[in-house]
Amino acid sequence: MQCPNCQHWNEPGSRFCEECGTELPMNVAPAIARVVQSAPPSSAPLPEPPAQPLIPPDEPPPVPYAGAHLVLSVTGSIFKLGQAAVIGREDPSLQIDFDGYENAKYISHRHAQIVQMNGKYYVEDLGSSNHTFVNDIKLAQGQAEPIEEGDVIRLGKIELVFHEQ
Repeated sequence: MQCPNCQHWNEPGSRFCEECGTELPMNVAPAIARVVQSAPPSSAPLPEPPAQPLIPPDEPPPVPYAGAHLVLSVTGSIFKLGQAAVIGREDPSLQIDFDGYENAKYISHRHAQIVQMNGKYYVEDLGSSNHTFVNDIKLAQGQAEPIEEGDVIRLGKIELVFHEQ
């Protein structure tokens, strides 16, 4: 809005000129006020929207993953395991990449691997800086340690629980 006194352009809806302090004509605000006042108040409550199911009734519920997997203790995130999984961060060849996770900076780029041999799973440290632990026992580099249901694997500061099913 332009000031009638000094011709300075002010923000729309300003009551006084920013430049000279002259009171500006209020021709916009009353029009808005009339529109707002002309709306009749509603005394009737709004109807409740109909409930919507999260899963359509004709579809079966999803089946949880039943194979070997790791569960991140902090978030509950699940990482599926196959025959072999290299774990680390910031490496496109990894099967499990912790880049972006809390405490990921404590995991080496290629920290550890989990392999399946003869129906059993093993975890092996790949020369990590902050070590690999199974149930609080530190693994030596290259040591393949068998893991079982419920074992806790710690990579640096990240803790995972191993599940066979």
